[in-house]
Amino acid sequence: MNTAGVYGYGLEFRTRIVDLVLDGATPEEAAHHFSVHIDTVKRYLERHHNNTLHVRVKPTGRHRTVTAAHEDQLLKQLEAHPDATLTEHACMLEDATGLKICFKTVDRVFARLQITHKKNIGRTRTP
Repeated sequence: MNTAGVYGYGLEFRTRIVDLVLDGATPEEAAHHFSVHIDTVKRYLERHHNNTLHVRVKPTGRHRTVTAAHEDQLLKQLEAHPDATLTEHACMLEDATGLKICFKTVDRVFARLQITHKKNIGRTRTP
């Protein structure tokens, strides 16, 4: 079974679905054959008709509340306070910028920046 990620199915898979219908299969048969919803097949046929089948649809969802400026502030805090906890970093960020976030958000930002909050035996951050 083909699974769609954040950006949906790949172009090759979408093309195969459309080609099957263009070769004479019904949309219902194509949906069953590729294990997708009938609405997916109809949407791909419409996009093929409009020559937009190749366009990747942008994912919907929440916008990030932590901007690049906030990330820069977190990095500055990390330099100044290398032994601070994630909760302490969240509080310092709120004091500096007014943005209130939880420690889990700080953890996700650090993970995105490939920064670990684990400390070695000398209580300093590992690179």
